[in-house]
Amino acid sequence: TGSINISLDSLSKSSNWPKELSITHFTGPDLTPSPACLAVAPTGEVFVGVDMMGSLGKEPGKGKIIKLVDCNNDGVVDSHTVFATPDNPRGILPIGDKVYVLHTTFRGSIASGMDLVVFEDVNHDGVADGPSKPLIQNISSPKFLQDRGTDHSTNGIRMGIDGWIYIAVGDFGFHGAVDRSGTKMTQLGGGILRVRPDGTEMEVYTHGLRNIYDVAIDPLMNIYTRGNTNDGGGWNIRFIHQIQSGEYGYPVLFKHFTDEILPALVDVGGGSGTGSFFMDDSTWPAKYNNVPMMADWGRSQLFIHRLTKDGASFKQADEEFIKLSQISDVDVDASGRMYMAAWDRAGYKGNPDKGFVVRAVPKQWDYIPFPIVSELSIDELADYMKSGSAVARLHAQQELINRKNGDKALLEIAEDKSLSLASRVAGIFGYAQAAGQSSIENLVRLAEDQEVKEFVLRALTDRKNQAVNVPLEPFLEALNSSNDRLRVAATVGLGRMGDL
Repeated sequence: TGSINISLDSLSKSSNWPKELSITHFTGPDLTPSPACLAVAPTGEVFVGVDMMGSLGKEPGKGKIIKLVDCNNDGVVDSHTVFATPDNPRGILPIGDKVYVLHTTFRGSIASGMDLVVFEDVNHDGVADGPSKPLIQNISSPKFLQDRGTDHSTNGIRMGIDGWIYIAVGDFGFHGAVDRSGTKMTQLGGGILRVRPDGTEMEVYTHGLRNIYDVAIDPLMNIYTRGNTNDGGGWNIRFIHQIQSGEYGYPVLFKHFTDEILPALVDVGGGSGTGSFFMDDSTWPAKYNNVPMMADWGRSQLFIHRLTKDGASFKQADEEFIKLSQISDVDVDASGRMYMAAWDRAGYKGNPDKGFVVRAVPKQWDYIPFPIVSELSIDELADYMKSGSAVARLHAQQELINRKNGDKALLEIAEDKSLSLASRVAGIFGYAQAAGQSSIENLVRLAEDQEVKEFVLRALTDRKNQAVNVPLEPFLEALNSSNDRLRVAATVGLGRMGDL
């Protein structure tokens, strides 16, 4: 630990870490060697995906997920458990008693694909209760995994405030993926796939991406990625605002048919994008809040992309934020504690002596514990829906969706014009999930409110199996709006209704 602290101190001095933040050592290679991904529960437990197979290794039995607990918030791990032992853990998402994991599967000693699975820990002992349950199988092409390894495979997962799990598919694509409803799908090249938490309704969100590793999702359901340019067009990094149903060019249109694709916001030059997160936490300094934070393994750098509205999309200005040796992932809990994983030169096949995790918090910051949402009343959950933390809002919303009369509380939040737009959007998407088709009448009425109309239209057609009885009028009216974002929402929604 001492040697790691020394290296972090040296790195801080050489990298000029932001003076407003306190960045401290959390774990080293003794607990978390070769950390390929991490995720943080809203209450602060850290799940680290240890990948001793790395990007080019091919031998099974070298992966695990370590659960780390800091009980007293002193920045020091108090206990740890081996939560589960999946190979090549590349995405982790804790929601309540469930932990969703994306990982490579093997048949004997040969890679057979990648699966999105869910583990449960109902008795809260820090160890998964039993084998995982598959949600999507065959979500990466086995031939490429066998020939090369997992470096361009399917990677990060994250849940949006719409309740979908978004999956970063690399340029390996996938063949014969199947979800729990029996839907089968093949995709050539990369993109974003999404699925409901029960493993149904799998669908493509966007296509035409190369080697993305994760997605950053803001409270208004804007999604951002950091991935490579096209083969033959260099290995630069494209920072992209993902518009639903959009085509971004890889592998056949990017270089010679650019008028047929949606462009990236910027080409930032060489690099290798890894973990991504949208920071929305009011306990953080304003200059580091409400921004996508995008890790780049190749540059050993966490970047901020500052966004300004530009029609239906944005203009951006990227800047260096935190220097960290081959940073692989980043996540934040509901109290504002940020954790970052550093691969730290562990090579292409993992290294038991390399890799660490750091914690970052603002220096002017007080720790306020986040409660276990299952123990809260409906009124208490509704209060957390009004929080300045996107993490708190998401987990409160997901609990409300499953509560009796939770739909009523969510509708009240959606309708309350005194609340922030982020809280109202959480209420809109939460109400649509909780009430299902019975939400249509109230949502159509709420579409008359211009402040939230864009999000209401998205919620009305967000799930195709519930959009059968949605009226066309609000969408047709929106096509004539002077609001570019509203016209895009209407166009996407009409397209989804046309697929029914």
